[in-house]
Amino acid sequence: MIKNILFHFKGWIGGFLLMSLFRLNRQKLVNSEIMKEIVPSRKSIIICCWHGRLLFPLYFFRNNGFYALAGLHRDAETISRIGNKMGWNIIRGSSSKKGKEAYDEIVKKLNESGVTVALTPDGPKGPRLKAKRGTVRAAQETGAIIIPVSGQSNRRWEVTNWDVLVIPKPFGRSVFVFGEPLTVTKNDDINEINYELEKRLISVQEKADEIIDNKI
Repeated sequence: MIKNILFHFKGWIGGFLLMSLFRLNRQKLVNSEIMKEIVPSRKSIIICCWHGRLLFPLYFFRNNGFYALAGLHRDAETISRIGNKMGWNIIRGSSSKKGKEAYDEIVKKLNESGVTVALTPDGPKGPRLKAKRGTVRAAQETGAIIIPVSGQSNRRWEVTNWDVLVIPKPFGRSVFVFGEPLTVTKNDDINEINYELEKRLISVQEKADEIIDNKI
Protein backbone atom coordinates (compact mmCIF):
# COMPACT_ATOMS: atom_id res chain seq x y z
CA MET A 1 0.00 0.00 0.00
CA ILE A 2 2.71 2.49 1.04
CA LYS A 3 4.83 1.42 -1.96
CA ASN A 4 1.93 2.14 -4.34
CA ILE A 5 1.40 5.56 -2.76
CA LEU A 6 5.08 6.41 -3.18
CA PHE A 7 5.01 5.35 -6.83
CA HIS A 8 1.86 7.42 -7.33
CA PHE A 9 3.59 10.55 -6.06
CA LYS A 10 6.73 9.74 -8.07
CA GLY A 11 4.57 9.63 -11.18
CA TRP A 12 2.79 12.90 -10.37
CA ILE A 13 5.96 14.77 -9.43
CA GLY A 14 7.95 13.25 -12.31
CA GLY A 15 5.26 14.18 -14.82
CA PHE A 16 5.09 17.73 -13.48
CA LEU A 17 8.89 18.15 -13.60
CA LEU A 18 9.18 16.72 -17.11
CA MET A 19 6.41 18.96 -18.42
CA SER A 20 8.05 21.96 -16.75
CA LEU A 21 11.50 21.23 -18.18
CA PHE A 22 10.18 21.00 -21.73
CA ARG A 23 7.95 24.05 -21.38
CA LEU A 24 10.96 26.08 -20.23
CA ASN A 25 12.65 25.29 -23.56
CA ARG A 26 12.10 26.90 -26.94
CA GLN A 27 10.74 24.05 -29.03
CA LYS A 28 10.95 23.22 -32.69
CA LEU A 29 9.22 20.45 -34.65
CA VAL A 30 10.85 19.17 -37.85
CA ASN A 31 9.02 17.19 -40.56
CA SER A 32 5.84 16.94 -38.47
CA GLU A 33 3.82 16.86 -41.70
CA ILE A 34 4.93 13.22 -42.07
CA MET A 35 2.62 12.10 -39.30
CA LYS A 36 -0.13 14.55 -40.25
CA GLU A 37 -0.29 12.95 -43.70
CA ILE A 38 -0.67 9.43 -42.27
CA VAL A 39 -3.23 10.12 -39.52
CA PRO A 40 -6.21 10.77 -41.88
CA SER A 41 -5.70 7.33 -43.48
CA ARG A 42 -6.69 5.72 -40.16
CA LYS A 43 -3.75 3.33 -40.50
CA SER A 44 -2.10 2.26 -37.27
CA ILE A 45 1.29 3.78 -36.48
CA ILE A 46 4.31 2.57 -34.54
CA ILE A 47 6.38 5.49 -33.24
CA CYS A 48 9.99 4.41 -32.70
CA CYS A 49 12.93 6.07 -31.03
CA TRP A 50 16.08 4.89 -29.33
CA HIS A 51 15.75 4.38 -25.59
CA GLY A 52 18.03 7.32 -24.77
CA ARG A 53 15.66 9.83 -26.40
CA LEU A 54 12.35 8.39 -25.12
CA LEU A 55 11.47 11.50 -23.06
CA PHE A 56 10.97 13.53 -26.26
CA PRO A 57 8.06 11.49 -27.69
CA LEU A 58 6.76 11.02 -24.15
CA TYR A 59 6.33 14.79 -23.97
CA PHE A 60 5.49 15.74 -27.56
CA PHE A 61 2.78 13.07 -27.97
CA ARG A 62 1.24 13.63 -24.53
CA ASN A 63 -2.52 13.60 -24.00
CA ASN A 64 -3.30 11.85 -27.28
CA GLY A 65 -4.39 8.53 -25.79
CA PHE A 66 -1.47 6.75 -27.50
CA TYR A 67 -0.08 3.46 -26.22
CA ALA A 68 3.49 2.76 -25.10
CA LEU A 69 5.40 -0.29 -23.91
CA ALA A 70 7.24 -0.16 -20.58
CA GLY A 71 9.19 -2.89 -18.81
CA LEU A 72 8.59 -4.36 -15.38
CA HIS A 73 11.70 -3.15 -13.56
CA ARG A 74 11.66 -0.36 -10.96
CA ASP A 75 12.69 2.49 -13.28
CA ALA A 76 10.05 1.43 -15.80
CA GLU A 77 7.44 1.58 -13.05
CA THR A 78 8.27 5.24 -12.49
CA ILE A 79 8.22 5.96 -16.25
CA SER A 80 4.85 4.20 -16.48
CA ARG A 81 3.39 6.38 -13.74
CA ILE A 82 4.74 9.50 -15.46
CA GLY A 83 3.34 8.31 -18.79
CA ASN A 84 -0.09 7.74 -17.27
CA LYS A 85 -0.08 11.26 -15.83
CA MET A 86 0.75 12.60 -19.30
CA GLY A 87 -2.14 10.84 -20.98
CA TRP A 88 -0.44 7.68 -22.23
CA ASN A 89 -1.88 4.17 -22.03
CA ILE A 90 0.94 1.94 -20.79
CA ILE A 91 1.35 -1.71 -21.76
CA ARG A 92 3.67 -3.55 -19.36
CA GLY A 93 6.12 -6.27 -20.30
CA SER A 94 9.68 -6.94 -21.48
CA SER A 95 11.70 -9.47 -23.43
CA SER A 96 12.56 -11.25 -20.19
CA LYS A 97 9.16 -11.21 -18.45
CA LYS A 98 5.60 -11.16 -19.79
CA GLY A 99 7.03 -10.49 -23.23
CA LYS A 100 4.50 -12.59 -25.15
CA GLU A 101 1.55 -11.09 -23.30
CA ALA A 102 2.81 -7.56 -24.00
CA TYR A 103 3.50 -8.34 -27.66
CA ASP A 104 0.04 -9.85 -28.12
CA GLU A 105 -1.53 -6.76 -26.56
CA ILE A 106 0.46 -4.48 -28.90
CA VAL A 107 -0.66 -6.46 -31.95
CA LYS A 108 -4.26 -6.41 -30.73
CA LYS A 109 -4.17 -2.62 -30.41
CA LEU A 110 -2.44 -2.10 -33.76
CA ASN A 111 -5.10 -4.17 -35.49
CA GLU A 112 -7.62 -1.51 -34.49
CA SER A 113 -8.10 1.45 -36.83
CA GLY A 114 -5.95 4.52 -36.28
CA VAL A 115 -4.10 3.36 -33.15
CA THR A 116 -0.61 4.65 -32.33
CA VAL A 117 1.89 2.68 -30.23
CA ALA A 118 5.32 3.95 -29.14
CA LEU A 119 8.22 1.50 -28.87
CA THR A 120 11.95 1.70 -28.10
CA PRO A 121 13.41 -1.15 -30.18
CA ASP A 122 16.71 -1.22 -28.27
CA GLY A 123 15.06 -1.29 -24.81
CA PRO A 124 15.01 -2.11 -22.02
CA LYS A 125 18.67 -3.19 -21.69
CA GLY A 126 20.24 -2.74 -25.10
CA PRO A 127 22.62 -3.18 -26.77
CA ARG A 128 22.61 0.50 -27.68
CA LEU A 129 21.44 1.44 -31.20
CA LYS A 130 20.55 -2.17 -32.01
CA ALA A 131 16.90 -2.87 -32.77
CA LYS A 132 15.22 -6.03 -31.61
CA ARG A 133 12.94 -7.57 -34.22
CA GLY A 134 9.65 -7.24 -32.31
CA THR A 135 8.84 -3.83 -33.79
CA VAL A 136 9.17 -5.00 -37.38
CA ARG A 137 7.35 -8.24 -36.63
CA ALA A 138 4.40 -6.31 -35.15
CA ALA A 139 4.31 -4.05 -38.23
CA GLN A 140 4.31 -7.08 -40.53
CA GLU A 141 1.43 -8.68 -38.66
CA THR A 142 -0.73 -5.58 -38.52
CA GLY A 143 0.20 -3.41 -41.50
CA ALA A 144 1.17 -0.55 -39.16
CA ILE A 145 3.45 2.17 -40.51
CA ILE A 146 6.68 2.72 -38.56
CA ILE A 147 7.72 6.34 -37.98
CA PRO A 148 11.20 6.88 -36.49
CA VAL A 149 11.50 9.96 -34.28
CA SER A 150 14.12 11.57 -32.10
CA GLY A 151 14.88 14.72 -30.16
CA GLN A 152 17.70 16.70 -28.63
CA SER A 153 18.29 19.72 -26.39
CA ASN A 154 21.26 22.06 -26.38
CA ARG A 155 21.12 22.26 -22.57
CA ARG A 156 20.72 18.80 -21.10
CA TRP A 157 21.58 16.26 -18.48
CA GLU A 158 22.87 12.92 -19.74
CA VAL A 159 22.22 9.93 -17.49
CA THR A 160 24.52 7.07 -18.46
CA ASN A 161 23.91 3.36 -17.88
CA TRP A 162 23.83 0.99 -20.86
CA ASP A 163 22.53 3.96 -22.82
CA VAL A 164 22.62 7.75 -22.46
CA LEU A 165 19.24 9.13 -21.39
CA VAL A 166 18.81 12.78 -22.43
CA ILE A 167 16.90 15.09 -20.05
CA PRO A 168 16.41 18.72 -21.12
CA LYS A 169 17.61 21.45 -18.78
CA PRO A 170 15.57 24.65 -18.38
CA PHE A 171 15.98 27.69 -20.64
CA GLY A 172 17.45 25.90 -23.63
CA ARG A 173 16.32 24.83 -27.09
CA SER A 174 14.73 21.49 -27.87
CA VAL A 175 14.01 19.92 -31.23
CA PHE A 176 11.76 16.98 -32.10
CA VAL A 177 12.32 15.37 -35.50
CA PHE A 178 10.17 12.98 -37.53
CA GLY A 179 12.06 10.59 -39.81
CA GLU A 180 11.12 8.85 -43.04
CA PRO A 181 8.24 6.36 -42.50
CA LEU A 182 8.87 2.66 -43.03
CA THR A 183 6.16 0.48 -44.57
CA VAL A 184 6.59 -3.30 -44.48
CA THR A 185 4.74 -6.32 -45.80
CA LYS A 186 4.49 -9.88 -44.53
CA ASN A 187 6.73 -11.03 -47.39
CA ASP A 188 9.63 -8.72 -46.52
CA ASP A 189 12.76 -10.24 -45.01
CA ILE A 190 12.58 -9.33 -41.32
CA ASN A 191 16.35 -9.03 -40.92
CA GLU A 192 16.68 -6.65 -43.87
CA ILE A 193 13.78 -4.49 -42.66
CA ASN A 194 15.15 -4.48 -39.13
CA TYR A 195 18.51 -3.25 -40.43
CA GLU A 196 16.70 -0.53 -42.40
CA LEU A 197 14.85 0.51 -39.24
CA GLU A 198 18.17 0.82 -37.39
CA LYS A 199 19.55 3.04 -40.15
CA ARG A 200 16.53 5.34 -40.10
CA LEU A 201 16.55 5.59 -36.31
CA ILE A 202 20.24 6.49 -36.33
CA SER A 203 19.65 8.97 -39.17
CA VAL A 204 16.82 10.82 -37.40
CA GLN A 205 18.81 10.94 -34.15
CA GLU A 206 21.82 12.37 -35.98
CA LYS A 207 19.50 14.91 -37.63
CA ALA A 208 18.24 16.08 -34.22
CA ASP A 209 21.83 16.40 -32.98
CA GLU A 210 22.85 18.30 -36.12
CA ILE A 211 20.01 20.79 -35.79
CA ILE A 212 20.91 21.54 -32.18
CA ASP A 213 24.67 21.71 -32.86
CA ASN A 214 24.17 24.09 -35.80
CA LYS A 215 21.66 26.20 -33.89
CA ILE A 216 19.15 25.90 -36.73
